[in-house]
Amino acid sequence: MSGAQIDLSAVNDDSVDSGVAFGGELLAFTNAVMARDAAAIVKTRDAVEGRLGAEGVTDAAAVIAMFNVVDRIADATGIPIDEGFTRDMRYAIGDELGMGHLSPEERAIR
Repeated sequence: MSGAQIDLSAVNDDSVDSGVAFGGELLAFTNAVMARDAAAIVKTRDAVEGRLGAEGVTDAAAVIAMFNVVDRIADATGIPIDEGFTRDMRYAIGDELGMGHLSPEERAIR
Protein backbone atom coordinates (compact mmCIF):
# COMPACT_ATOMS: atom_id res chain seq x y z
CA MET A 1 0.00 0.00 0.00
CA SER A 2 2.95 2.34 0.60
CA GLY A 3 4.35 1.66 -2.84
CA ALA A 4 7.51 0.04 -1.47
CA GLN A 5 8.73 -2.91 -3.51
CA ILE A 6 8.85 -5.91 -1.17
CA ASP A 7 9.70 -9.42 -2.32
CA LEU A 8 7.63 -11.77 -0.15
CA SER A 9 9.44 -14.81 -1.53
CA ALA A 10 12.19 -13.92 0.98
CA VAL A 11 9.93 -15.37 3.69
CA ASN A 12 10.50 -18.86 2.24
CA ASP A 13 13.92 -18.36 0.63
CA ASP A 14 16.87 -17.01 2.64
CA SER A 15 18.77 -16.19 -0.55
CA VAL A 16 16.19 -13.58 -1.61
CA ASP A 17 16.52 -9.93 -0.58
CA SER A 18 13.10 -8.85 0.66
CA GLY A 19 13.77 -5.18 0.08
CA VAL A 20 13.23 -4.48 3.80
CA ALA A 21 16.13 -2.86 5.65
CA PHE A 22 17.82 -5.58 7.72
CA GLY A 23 15.18 -7.99 6.41
CA GLY A 24 17.44 -11.04 6.56
CA GLU A 25 18.24 -10.51 10.22
CA LEU A 26 14.62 -9.75 11.09
CA LEU A 27 13.29 -12.82 9.25
CA ALA A 28 15.89 -15.06 10.90
CA PHE A 29 14.90 -13.68 14.32
CA THR A 30 11.21 -14.16 13.56
CA ASN A 31 11.78 -17.73 12.37
CA ALA A 32 13.80 -18.56 15.48
CA VAL A 33 11.09 -17.17 17.78
CA MET A 34 8.30 -18.96 15.94
CA ALA A 35 10.28 -22.23 16.03
CA ARG A 36 10.91 -21.72 19.77
CA ASP A 37 14.59 -22.51 19.17
CA ALA A 38 16.41 -20.99 22.16
CA ALA A 39 19.90 -21.20 20.66
CA ALA A 40 18.75 -19.67 17.38
CA ILE A 41 16.86 -16.94 19.24
CA VAL A 42 20.02 -15.90 21.07
CA LYS A 43 22.08 -15.93 17.86
CA THR A 44 19.56 -14.04 15.74
CA ARG A 45 18.66 -11.62 18.55
CA ASP A 46 22.34 -10.74 18.85
CA ALA A 47 22.52 -10.21 15.08
CA VAL A 48 19.51 -7.88 15.18
CA GLU A 49 21.01 -6.01 18.12
CA GLY A 50 24.28 -5.64 16.22
CA ARG A 51 22.44 -3.94 13.35
CA LEU A 52 19.61 -2.11 15.13
CA GLY A 53 20.72 -1.75 18.75
CA ALA A 54 18.93 -2.81 21.93
CA GLU A 55 15.85 -0.73 21.16
CA GLY A 56 15.64 -2.37 17.73
CA VAL A 57 15.63 -5.83 19.31
CA THR A 58 12.84 -4.76 21.66
CA ASP A 59 10.83 -3.33 18.79
CA ALA A 60 11.36 -6.44 16.65
CA ALA A 61 10.35 -8.77 19.49
CA ALA A 62 7.26 -6.68 20.19
CA VAL A 63 6.22 -6.76 16.53
CA ILE A 64 6.70 -10.54 16.34
CA ALA A 65 4.61 -11.03 19.47
CA MET A 66 1.86 -8.63 18.46
CA PHE A 67 1.46 -9.99 14.93
CA ASN A 68 1.36 -13.51 16.28
CA VAL A 69 -1.30 -12.85 18.90
CA VAL A 70 -3.39 -10.19 17.14
CA ASP A 71 -3.67 -12.17 13.92
CA ARG A 72 -4.74 -15.30 15.78
CA ILE A 73 -7.28 -13.41 17.88
CA ALA A 74 -8.74 -11.68 14.83
CA ASP A 75 -9.00 -14.96 12.92
CA ALA A 76 -10.52 -16.81 15.88
CA THR A 77 -13.14 -14.16 16.62
CA GLY A 78 -14.07 -13.43 13.03
CA ILE A 79 -13.06 -9.78 13.21
CA PRO A 80 -13.41 -8.38 9.69
CA ILE A 81 -10.32 -7.34 7.79
CA ASP A 82 -9.78 -3.59 7.37
CA GLU A 83 -11.64 -2.15 4.40
CA GLY A 84 -8.41 -1.15 2.66
CA PHE A 85 -7.01 -4.68 2.99
CA THR A 86 -9.49 -6.95 1.27
CA ARG A 87 -9.83 -10.67 1.76
CA ASP A 88 -8.60 -11.12 -1.83
CA MET A 89 -5.43 -9.17 -0.99
CA ARG A 90 -4.91 -11.26 2.14
CA TYR A 91 -5.30 -14.54 0.28
CA ALA A 92 -3.08 -13.31 -2.57
CA ILE A 93 -0.29 -12.75 -0.03
CA GLY A 94 -0.89 -16.23 1.39
CA ASP A 95 -0.75 -17.70 -2.10
CA GLU A 96 2.52 -15.87 -2.77
CA LEU A 97 3.91 -17.39 0.44
CA GLY A 98 2.98 -20.89 -0.72
CA MET A 99 -0.12 -21.27 1.47
CA GLY A 100 -2.70 -21.47 -1.33
CA HIS A 101 -3.42 -25.13 -0.70
CA LEU A 102 -4.37 -24.51 2.95
CA SER A 103 -7.88 -23.90 4.26
CA PRO A 104 -8.50 -20.69 6.26
CA GLU A 105 -8.32 -22.74 9.45
CA GLU A 106 -4.97 -24.26 8.47
CA ARG A 107 -3.61 -20.82 7.52
CA ALA A 108 -4.60 -19.48 10.94
CA ILE A 109 -2.41 -21.98 12.81
CA ARG A 110 0.71 -21.33 10.72
